[in-house]
Amino acid sequence: MRKLLAPAALLWTIGVLGPLLWILRLSLAWQGSPKDEHAYDVLFYHPGTWTLENYARIFSEWFYVRMLLFTAGLALLVTAVSVTLGYILAYAVYRATPRFKTALLVLIVMPKLTNILVFIFGLKIMLGPSGLLPVVAGETFLLLPYAAMTIAAALEAVPRHLIDTARGLGARPAAAFWNVVFPLSLPGVVAAVLLVLLWSLGAFLGPYLLGNPSQYTVAVQVDRETNFDLNWALAAALNTVMMVSVAAIGYGASRFRSRAACR
Repeated sequence: MRKLLAPAALLWTIGVLGPLLWILRLSLAWQGSPKDEHAYDVLFYHPGTWTLENYARIFSEWFYVRMLLFTAGLALLVTAVSVTLGYILAYAVYRATPRFKTALLVLIVMPKLTNILVFIFGLKIMLGPSGLLPVVAGETFLLLPYAAMTIAAALEAVPRHLIDTARGLGARPAAAFWNVVFPLSLPGVVAAVLLVLLWSLGAFLGPYLLGNPSQYTVAVQVDRETNFDLNWALAAALNTVMMVSVAAIGYGASRFRSRAACR
């Protein structure tokens, strides 16, 4: 079995672990100071140098601190809106007849069948000038299908007769939902929250095309540092901060789900 897994492990090491380690090493390189007359003799970064200056800059300069806070706040807001709307859509699919269930599922996934740039520019025309509302709306429309489909899969596992039994015992529709359906669908809700949250932390197209500089996220700034400012070391540090944050959230969610399963 180990011999069969060896090629996959090798590919994972080369294609995933290798680039991640290179980004981590690059984040510890020195970019140079504009005050140094030899600072830009080497573009992008100075090979062989080691420094924590990039991380100190990220957590000490208000521009980057504000960007980190905005990225986290945007991710939480988009997650809350996407999961709430996704649950409503998923419950509508759950309660629909087979004929309308297919139609609803097609409508939910329709945004993912459209070219993403056409979709974003269409939203830009509809929502008007750049700002926070267009950014939130754009990211929500992009991530809503994932939340809805994840929750819908969990709801499909809830037996319909449990609702009928609760109603037969005198429970009102709202009570039957909150005491029977919602608790049984919680694993799907948790999975949808985790999926949308991790994805929205890396939001790029929505903030870049629908927002203004005050709505730029870490992903957008990584692109600007890499391709415009040519500060690869700082871009790698920003990327590392986001990777560590995503890994911490993923690890915390997995621990939470394992403890909940044991109970």
